[in-house]
Amino acid sequence: MLRKAMTQRAMFVLVLLAAIGLHPVTQSQAQTAANVDLEQEFAQAFKYMLADPSNLDKSFKYAELGIRIGDYEAAISALERMLLYNPDLPRVRLELGVLYFRLGSYAIARAYLTRAVVGDNVPDDVRARVAVFLDEIDSRLSNHRFSGSVFGGLRYQNNANAGPERAAISLAGAPGGQSTLDPQFTQKMDWNVFVSANFSHIYDPQVHSGDVLESNLLIYASQQKNQHQLDLVFSELTVGPRGQFLREFIENASWRPHVVASVVNLDGSPYYYSYGAGVDVDKQFTDRTNGSVTTSVVRKKYRADGGRLTARLQDGTETDVEFNVRHKALDNLLLTTTAGYTNLDTSQPNPVTANNPNGNTEFAFGIGAILTYASPDNVDTGPWTTSLTGTVLYSRYHSPDTTIDALKKRKDTELRASLLTSVPVNKDWSITTTLARTVVDSNFSNFTYTNWAASVGASMRF
Repeated sequence: MLRKAMTQRAMFVLVLLAAIGLHPVTQSQAQTAANVDLEQEFAQAFKYMLADPSNLDKSFKYAELGIRIGDYEAAISALERMLLYNPDLPRVRLELGVLYFRLGSYAIARAYLTRAVVGDNVPDDVRARVAVFLDEIDSRLSNHRFSGSVFGGLRYQNNANAGPERAAISLAGAPGGQSTLDPQFTQKMDWNVFVSANFSHIYDPQVHSGDVLESNLLIYASQQKNQHQLDLVFSELTVGPRGQFLREFIENASWRPHVVASVVNLDGSPYYYSYGAGVDVDKQFTDRTNGSVTTSVVRKKYRADGGRLTARLQDGTETDVEFNVRHKALDNLLLTTTAGYTNLDTSQPNPVTANNPNGNTEFAFGIGAILTYASPDNVDTGPWTTSLTGTVLYSRYHSPDTTIDALKKRKDTELRASLLTSVPVNKDWSITTTLARTVVDSNFSNFTYTNWAASVGASMRF
């Protein structure tokens, strides 16, 4: 009876696992069996081809199976043998060009692809595919490669100026240490139009090591409907070599030491500029997990004008370190984690108070998930993407702000969440919608606020 009960329980578990798709042994066995069948079919096709080498159908079948199991060299041999019997086969030349392209033999691939479109009897679909591969070969063989993206749209925020929700704030010297903020500085909703452009240039000297010189330019601009003090233009340029340096110490890692410079305009006038250097490291841990470390040290210089008399108090050196790990949990699901550290040491003391309240240290932790899936109507424009991210930031200021409280240092905790969906229109254009929530809690009500933001825009890659 005990053995029968255990057998029934085991059968129940197996049926349950199979029903919910969690029977890895069965799935693995099925995949292995399919691979064995394919390899047996490939071996049989080889025998048929040898027995009748002039039969182009048998040769093409062998080449097709070779491609399916990843034996490109065998497929190439079969296709080249076909051309010996009949040189006028544009589709065969096309497949040979594609196979050599996959193997990285771009010069040979170009020769086959070019000859594939010679003559008047070449099908239109062959000409179209050849054009795509020739363009890609030209790009990969060129010393200079350019790419980029442009994203623009409309954004709504119910607290665009990050103003406190309540007018009651802390103020040193006021009765009871409390004062009332002018309504123009409290929470204000607003709309803006924005555009973001990212341009990349890679100089490839075509050396065996694969090292390149990479330059990136980021430009962002936004124009508010009402809160024009927030009109922003930001530009940043990074330049540095990328390669697999220190191979003997870290395998499968790409390093990029670089210099960086940025300029920010706020409300139509220069706000600050920065310059510095950093190092980016990307490493592939497994076929499904990779990570990166980004570090930089920059010097920030602010410009004081009539509306920003104390801006120079933010001058200082900012140090950033960020860790990212990305894991492909499923074929269509990517999980992300991030941790960051930012430290701003200000160098300009307030001439009145002899201290600077702007220096601070910030710690950030975030998680996210990116899901890729087919469009609801199975429209053949590419997969849709939806991402959900959450981040918490802890900011601790180095000195008290004597205009608020001479004894207590500021401490902020910020929560961010965002939901993004990108819908491709074609291979170059996409429509993106974003919903974001920000909640900031501070030990001073002056800096406590919340904000909802929603945006819609279109992006193009080139």
